Amino acid sequence: MTVRVVTGTIILAATMMIVAFIMVNEPNRMTDFESGYKGRSVEAGAALYDTNCKGCHGVQGEGIEGVGPALNARDLFDGRRLSEIGWAGTAYDYVFSSISGGRPRASSAFSTYPQRMPTWSSDFGGPLRPDQVRNLADFVMNWETTAMAQPAETPTPNPNAAGTDLETELPAGDAARGDKLFNGQEGTYGCFGCHSLAAGEVKVGPSLAGIAGTAASRVEGYAAEKYIRESIVSPSAHLVEGFQDLMPKTFAQSMTKQDLADLIAYLMTK
Repeated sequence: MTVRVVTGTIILAATMMIVAFIMVNEPNRMTDFESGYKGRSVEAGAALYDTNCKGCHGVQGEGIEGVGPALNARDLFDGRRLSEIGWAGTAYDYVFSSISGGRPRASSAFSTYPQRMPTWSSDFGGPLRPDQVRNLADFVMNWETTAMAQPAETPTPNPNAAGTDLETELPAGDAARGDKLFNGQEGTYGCFGCHSLAAGEVKVGPSLAGIAGTAASRVEGYAAEKYIRESIVSPSAHLVEGFQDLMPKTFAQSMTKQDLADLIAYLMTK
């Protein structure tokens, strides 16, 4: 009887020690598990991003002018972007919801992007499973550290920016380089995405076929080059009837004088 009691006591004590050991180490085990799960999710999200998202938001989430906003950006993670659109949730909730249901209308902060975010989650008719959407959201959130390392202050204006002053002299234009800029082979303007050079072919914006001839007659007192220039740097100044005011308003700051001159030189050959 005594032996059985002692044996039982030893077994009970050993069991309690094992349970205590497990309980002490459980937080670390769960942390390791969650870290591994998150890592696998980010890895899966990276593959999905490369296939579905980089064409609009850039390879490193830097954004593409006039196509899709930056995701690897400080304002997404420091709350400024969410505040601008009145979003009360977290940055993760915003990213997950935007991917899941898309953005059929532009927000006030991104009204210059004519292409609307499509729906991706199968819950709303998209092609991806909800877990894949979570993978994508985890991948985007993985940029927080690098994004928050970006300068918080407003960058110094580029002295070589095209600007809106039509009297500022431009350098000599290179039509061959302008061809590459227009067609997205150099730089990120991608004008071809919205404007066709084929007569009668309409995309998001009007066809630019024959623009060298028609531009000279659009505004009295304007030479063709001046009209084209103002249409690029101040696109709201000249709206073609039947088309919405969707052209990006940022080219005056993001485009250099040389790029502007090259684009004008190219369009003057059309």
